[in-house]
Amino acid sequence: MSKPTEYTLANALKATTNLKHGRKIQSLVIKFGFCRFTVLMTSLMNFNFKYNNFKEAIKLFDEMPKRDRDVVTWTSLIVGYAQKHCYNESLIGFRRMMMESRINEGVVPNGYAFSAALSACSGIQAVKQGKQIHCHVLTSGLLGSNLVVYNSLLHMYWSCGCNFYAQSLFDWVAMSGDIISWNEMMLGYLQCGQEEEALKLFVLMVSAAVTKPDNYSFGICINACGSLASLQQGSQFHACVFKTGFQSELIILNALVDMYAKCGCLDSAKLVFDGTPSKDKVFWTTMITAFGKNGKVKEVLDMFEQMRNLNIKPDGITYLVVLSACSHGGLVEQGWRYFRSMTEDDLVPVSQKHYACMVDLLCRSGNLLQAFAFIKEMPLNPGISIWSTFLGFCRMQGNIELAQFAAEQLRKLSPEDTGKFVSLSNVYASERNWNETEEIRDLMNNNNVKKEPGCSWIEVNTGLHIFLTTVNSHPEMNEILLTLKGLMTMIRKTCTFE
Repeated sequence: MSKPTEYTLANALKATTNLKHGRKIQSLVIKFGFCRFTVLMTSLMNFNFKYNNFKEAIKLFDEMPKRDRDVVTWTSLIVGYAQKHCYNESLIGFRRMMMESRINEGVVPNGYAFSAALSACSGIQAVKQGKQIHCHVLTSGLLGSNLVVYNSLLHMYWSCGCNFYAQSLFDWVAMSGDIISWNEMMLGYLQCGQEEEALKLFVLMVSAAVTKPDNYSFGICINACGSLASLQQGSQFHACVFKTGFQSELIILNALVDMYAKCGCLDSAKLVFDGTPSKDKVFWTTMITAFGKNGKVKEVLDMFEQMRNLNIKPDGITYLVVLSACSHGGLVEQGWRYFRSMTEDDLVPVSQKHYACMVDLLCRSGNLLQAFAFIKEMPLNPGISIWSTFLGFCRMQGNIELAQFAAEQLRKLSPEDTGKFVSLSNVYASERNWNETEEIRDLMNNNNVKKEPGCSWIEVNTGLHIFLTTVNSHPEMNEILLTLKGLMTMIRKTCTFE
């Protein structure tokens, strides 16, 4: 058997998808004295990062002579940490690389290194570090020529909630950007609740013929229509999907099912689902969620059983929908069975939201004390969602003592939360305890706590009409009230109440 070369081992390492085989190749590298080859050692680093063997990856990096660490080696370190969500470590690696670049021109960061560092900033919303990296990008001259870095900057600013910076950056390069840039902007608008801006941007992209929309573009816009409950626009995008040939893309089909469900068109959602031959776990969960959002408890449980019978393992989101359906359907025994099944059968980690669903289930069935005991016995520390749920039911059932306890827990967890003040105030008001009610209201005023007004909207023809609870914000409010008054008069004249 002839001795393998460093190139043979490097190619073998890239080709292997097995941890055991990779470790054998690493042993051969050491055995044949190939540790001096930077490319091969960098490949070994990437391999160990891939299989979460951070200790070995860092050992390989640290044992390399400084003169042998090139830009690819440093970039592999930064990317390896970022891809495994070790964002702080990734930024530390980038900082070390920048310091090394001052004395070694061979390690000046490239587009991949900048992109990975910006991804790390996005992961921990480190906008200060992100801006510093933006400055380095500008001085390197990469911003105008490297779309990967440009798109990473857009994503970083959106992730950090810096909408103005993202918009300014996009306006600077918009017409020369690629589809990823436009999708990043539309997604940013969608995630911060500016769905109409996302749709306007899509129209601008198509009308200006800057680039052709892809499956992600349509998925984002359909999701925006779902958030707006705009059936007319959503149906138009559905037609465009067929015209452009994206009707088999799961990302779009998921968005369509969700959109139709949010618009109350379950039949259309089910047609999309049934017409899809290849369904993954996410798609099943989307359809189950669609039934859950529309109060179809039986359909939720039936589809969940179908999913399991097909050996499609549900995840935490699927169980969340099922437990919520059991709660709204008053199915206490089934809820307990599914809750136990999570950890005993499917080995799904139980989160705060799952515990909150169980609290909701017990409280809805009138078992307030059992719900309180369940909270006290939780292996996790109860979070805001659990105490908020419990406080709401204490208010409904007029249990002042437990309501006070829940409100105190919420105060410790989130002092600025307005919900606890409102709920506790309503508890006292329902018991006609006006002195305590007034004290809570004074406490809210003294702490400058304000309740956000309720908001609802309706689509009429081609327009969206928005209503707030605290102000007459609609321009036609007087006409609406006059019409309502006229309808009430007609009802009184035509209806006989016994």
